[in-house]
Amino acid sequence: MSLRVYFLAIFLPLFGFSQHRTWLGVEVNLKPIKKTKLSLEFQHRMHGFTNWNRSFIEAKYAAKVNSGVSIFTSQRAGINQNPYSSLDLKTTTYHFRTSIGIELKPINWFTDKSRFQIGICEQIQFNQWKFERNNNLFRSKISVKYDFKDFPLTPFMNWEHFYDFNRDITYLENEIIISGGTTAFRSFGGCIIELPKSQEVQISIGRNKDYLREISRIILAIKYSVNI
Repeated sequence: MSLRVYFLAIFLPLFGFSQHRTWLGVEVNLKPIKKTKLSLEFQHRMHGFTNWNRSFIEAKYAAKVNSGVSIFTSQRAGINQNPYSSLDLKTTTYHFRTSIGIELKPINWFTDKSRFQIGICEQIQFNQWKFERNNNLFRSKISVKYDFKDFPLTPFMNWEHFYDFNRDITYLENEIIISGGTTAFRSFGGCIIELPKSQEVQISIGRNKDYLREISRIILAIKYSVNI
């Protein structure tokens, strides 16, 4: 398969789709001590290609427990468009998020030389919003990728499920019932382009579907990463 055909297959879903999003990111990865990893990421998200939606910076610290098992925690701080600007006359508002989770790579339990990888990530997120109800999410993601020998592109796909512990609130005469439920599904497919000096660019097309509102959006995501 030529590179031209490969990239055409990735970007084709954007044409003729008006409700798409663009995510641009930069990530720096460090290894402070053995079996640990510190990641710093900045991401800029837009409606379409030019209309700003939100920006954030995130720090993630991961530690390897044993082969194929890592635990992590992360902290995100961001700004986004304020849907309630008529209340405080400000066009932007803030968002904070704390996450803890575990990452599994089952194939590494048997061999660490396989070019095919399966990843499983489970995490809990605690979100704080201004003018909106805070919520706690449980996210489950399954990912697959294959590193072709002597080929600069590594294709990958992932699928993710979002569960909100506080999705439904029912007000009764003498009590308030809070129950959880599915809020969204998200999937991505794309490739990782390997560059010299421990650098790479990840390009992918995703689809995010809001479960209750039956709204689907296409996402173009581009991220540059460097390992120091």
